[in-house]
Amino acid sequence: MGLADLDTVDLVTGPPGGDQGLWIVTDDWPPAREALDYVQLLVKLAGVLAYADRLGEEGHRSTVLLHSAGEPPVSALEFLRERGIAAMVGSGDGPRPATGRPAEYPNLHDGSPDLEALQGANAARFADEHGLDGSVESLTLVDDVLDARRRAHGLGPGDEDEDFADGDLIVLAGAYAGEVLRHHTPEAAWWLGPTGNSGPLHLRAGLGHGTRVNALGRVRRHLQYGAGESVHGLISTLLSRLNN
Repeated sequence: MGLADLDTVDLVTGPPGGDQGLWIVTDDWPPAREALDYVQLLVKLAGVLAYADRLGEEGHRSTVLLHSAGEPPVSALEFLRERGIAAMVGSGDGPRPATGRPAEYPNLHDGSPDLEALQGANAARFADEHGLDGSVESLTLVDDVLDARRRAHGLGPGDEDEDFADGDLIVLAGAYAGEVLRHHTPEAAWWLGPTGNSGPLHLRAGLGHGTRVNALGRVRRHLQYGAGESVHGLISTLLSRLNN
């Protein structure tokens, strides 16, 4: 459970039909995973807040909280506090309010996450792990990595599993695919918004950034449905259209 499980509320407290606490439970925020954990938090939080809104439409009140085993970076705390979300740190004496530790990836001056730095770091980590060079053709190797992960999960070429997800791989491979797109077209940027068809974290590309690209979602669909949801196919097709 935790940030790698991107689609669920980790813990719900309170009686059904009454006031409820919607908890996001995290590990100890190791500095080596800061970019990955922060982006996972952004994706997960969008889904939890959307769920809280649906509860509100049904007449139920809810509160979203973060419970962490260790101190989150101050960047994540600032993002949460701007949205009225409390963050607690577990300890032997019971939970206490989080105070934060210095962030390797500080927020921008307006308080928003530095998506370019975060996703750039995640893309670089994935490239280093798999020996990728940032080319469009290297995305065929991303598809190979996803196919290998499917096989490790027990899925064959024609198998589907709509519940299969790997939160680390979705963010890391999605970041790499997105950065390949950004570096091969003149106008593309990471964008964070509410959950929706494009996902809360996606790219906007093209003239006036009118094209939305759900790179993380394509990675997820490849894991679920197989090679027909090719990451290389998506990005190469988009670049052909965007650059003409």
